[in-house]
Amino acid sequence: MKVYLSLGSNVGDRLANLRQALRLLGRGGCRIRKSSSVYETAPLYYLKQPAFFNMAAACETRLSPQELLALIGKVETALKRRRLFRNGPRTLDIDIIFYGGRIISRPGLQVPHLRLAERGFVLAPLAEIAPGLRHPSNGLTVRQMFRALKDIGGARKLPGTYGELEAWLRALPPPSAAAHYSLAGIKDALLRLGNPEKKMGTVLHLAGSTGKTSSSCMAAAALSACGYKTGLYTSPHVRRMRERIKIDGRDISEKDFLSCFLRVQAVCAGELSFFETLTAMAFLYFSLKKTRFAVVEAGLGGRLDATNAADGAVAGITLVSMEHVQLLGPRLENIAAHKAGVIKKGSAVLAGQLPPAALRVVERAAKKAGAMLYRPGPPAAVKFAGPVFQLSNAAFALRAAGLAAAKAGLDFNPVRAGEALRRAVPPGRFQRFRLAGRTIVVDGAHNMEGIEALLKEFSGRPPVCVAAFMGDKAIGPMAGALAAASSRLILTRSLSYRSADPDAVKELLPPAARRAVLVVKDPVKALARAAGLAPRGGTVLVAGSLYLAGDVLAGLKGKKAFHPEEMLVK
Repeated sequence: MKVYLSLGSNVGDRLANLRQALRLLGRGGCRIRKSSSVYETAPLYYLKQPAFFNMAAACETRLSPQELLALIGKVETALKRRRLFRNGPRTLDIDIIFYGGRIISRPGLQVPHLRLAERGFVLAPLAEIAPGLRHPSNGLTVRQMFRALKDIGGARKLPGTYGELEAWLRALPPPSAAAHYSLAGIKDALLRLGNPEKKMGTVLHLAGSTGKTSSSCMAAAALSACGYKTGLYTSPHVRRMRERIKIDGRDISEKDFLSCFLRVQAVCAGELSFFETLTAMAFLYFSLKKTRFAVVEAGLGGRLDATNAADGAVAGITLVSMEHVQLLGPRLENIAAHKAGVIKKGSAVLAGQLPPAALRVVERAAKKAGAMLYRPGPPAAVKFAGPVFQLSNAAFALRAAGLAAAKAGLDFNPVRAGEALRRAVPPGRFQRFRLAGRTIVVDGAHNMEGIEALLKEFSGRPPVCVAAFMGDKAIGPMAGALAAASSRLILTRSLSYRSADPDAVKELLPPAARRAVLVVKDPVKALARAAGLAPRGGTVLVAGSLYLAGDVLAGLKGKKAFHPEEMLVK
């Protein structure tokens, strides 16, 4: 007899539960002939519970309906099914959807289910494997019933390829205001994953307003150069999403990225934001690959950032300036306190060139945690061929890597480490190339300190500048500085949802500067316009946002950068 089953799970490792159920059904005399993809679906009745994983299976069996129902009971018991109340969470739920062409109505068994035509979580996977299957009562095919649904209950097929995964992640909304800045969700997810953050080697955790990504990349390269397998987690990405997670300088593969995503999603579907999901994936990946060190960049702030679920043996704070005041606080001391939240008991603390008020906050936090406070070596001592502002990042990274090695009780070769720094600078940081006879410099400087350091690199003829800013930044001073230092300023906007309107940015400039400013809202067209305005042999500077850097670099290759909604701020 050919039968069709619906399987669902929303407790524990949902994917493992479904796979084990199929194996046990096959051993019990219900041979699986075809199974659907797995769909993530919202709960139908009791909404305050985790999302379900649902699938459908076509089977061949000689079991009677009663015998098949008994087998299902055994399988559910073997998987330790528990349901605290009707329609509540459960490890596994298996229903008989069709048993041949029969209609069965008896206590405890209704086949087909009386409300089958309303259940998107059943019809979506069933339509995938048996679209032409007809309902014995109403005569409609599964495909017809599925298409007639006005609401499919949020059923989404889990990605089976990296391309499908990118589309899935694009659809993730930003976190809710209540959950946006809390460690509860990520800590719970990591617990369910077996605490990978404790199995990825010695952790070097870097926070800061400026320079933290470059410093993180160079610190990781320094440790790799000394022969230690080193993981690196940074954000945001510039060219592609996989560049956020690396081991020894190599991006995570598409296969491993998908595999880690499915592992994370299987235990906490629908419960994590984009950034929390990638953080859990990175920690899981590093633990599976048995890294000796993990260099982790904080996303926003530090104390309540998802990355702070890992305990850093070394806590680095590159710089503290006024940023994200709506989340981190109105004063520099408030922001410094958030950055200092990455300091853990007994850790080594590395403080960069901090303003005195911020340094005092960090010193107090280090003392309270019983942590030793260190400072980077002089930038001039680092052999680094690059822009001057990267020298301090290189010195910071070298010192941080050395401290991490010391914490791990391992040797550190500063000469070999120093040689690796130049090659480790991430994309979008004073990245240069030629276009139409002009030198293009793309830099993600996104705060006043970064803009001022960047502009010191230009002498002689001022560049034509293309700029865009995020709406949550202190835009006026940055736009004014770029307007004053460039021969012509073109304002554009990033494709990110957080980007500020360039017309509004223009209004922040003094009237005299405003008259010479152009607005070209498409970033690639803005770059082309700038190249046309710059003299042959001249320079075009792209600055104001890493998201703009990503848009320009991707746009030049005919692609669009992917900017996830990973932050609540706009």
